[in-house]
Amino acid sequence: MRFSYDTNYFPPAPSVEISLGIPNESLAVGPLRAVVDTGADVLLVPLRYIGPLGAQIDNRKTLRSQWGEPRKVDVYVLDVGIGDLRFPVIEVIADEVGDEIVLGRNVLNKLTLTLHGPLQVLEILG
Repeated sequence: MRFSYDTNYFPPAPSVEISLGIPNESLAVGPLRAVVDTGADVLLVPLRYIGPLGAQIDNRKTLRSQWGEPRKVDVYVLDVGIGDLRFPVIEVIADEVGDEIVLGRNVLNKLTLTLHGPLQVLEILG
């Protein structure tokens, strides 16, 4: 699978399209553009995309941003799709403030991917 970098960022950023769903049900929300962030621990999704699924909060944790301030966040457990791949039972942090989906290492560590910077293409290998 190949995904073009998102040119809404400067410089353009690697991104993929994801879908979300309740575990063992259809992926009902998406495709949604997610920026790939190898420095992020987990998948961060605006709450407005999680709400329509009717998912229940699984946990509440403290998230610490790159600037160090802690914030309490709700954690949901969802299935995540990327193309024809499906990753079951993934912890997803609900972002009540932001509008950006950040694909972190809890999903990225399940993939083999290559960033073709000069071509501005991300490729997920079989």
